[in-house]
Amino acid sequence: MQPQVETVKKTKRALSLAQNIVRDIEAGAHSPGDRLPHEDEMLARYEVARATLREALRFLELQGVIHLQLGRGGGPVVARPQTGDFANSLSLILHFMEADLRGLLELREAIAPDVAAYAALRATTGDLSALADCFKELERNEADNNFEELNRRFHDLLGWASGNPLFGLLTSTMHLLTREFSNSLGYSAQERAVQLRFLRSVLESVRTGDQAAARQAMSRLVSGSASYLAERSPELVSQRVKWGQI
Repeated sequence: MQPQVETVKKTKRALSLAQNIVRDIEAGAHSPGDRLPHEDEMLARYEVARATLREALRFLELQGVIHLQLGRGGGPVVARPQTGDFANSLSLILHFMEADLRGLLELREAIAPDVAAYAALRATTGDLSALADCFKELERNEADNNFEELNRRFHDLLGWASGNPLFGLLTSTMHLLTREFSNSLGYSAQERAVQLRFLRSVLESVRTGDQAAARQAMSRLVSGSASYLAERSPELVSQRVKWGQI
């Protein structure tokens, strides 16, 4: 039992050290690309064993907080955790929860209408411009293989236009988690036309600040999309989320 207890203690020390390093990054107002002190300096500063420091740095690298630059003059460099880092961690949890695509579709149905409503309330001029440009691309690519990717991009932009970064993060994360599923299926020409019609309504409602109309249009869009996927490929929506597919 003793080796196991010691391993747990070392892990806790490394995690505590990682938290201290993050606090120091924030206190020092470090930006992505800034170098952290060399290993010997960090050992002296935090008064920990070399193995503990390296474990803490590996943990931060996995979370996207830093990247370890190799070679002469290398070392820890400040990064910024991205949506993909969160999606990758979440997919591992969902893998063991045996979550499937249906669960992700239901989550989207639950939050997407409110995301659209908040976007109608808070979207900036820049947000509206980006959404309008994306929608024009969608129209131009209605029959193209890029349609699904552009569709996801429109929803991502809408999530961040909500003014709530949590909505933006969740929307983008769900798209990363479902990309492989949707790419393997695709939308029919008829379904693409339906998607465009509702997206046009969402965009117009967001542009005019009509929260109720934005919520209603998005609700009809995502519920219809979920029904379409379930009817066309019930075996697909039953597939489980697998870690490493992002």
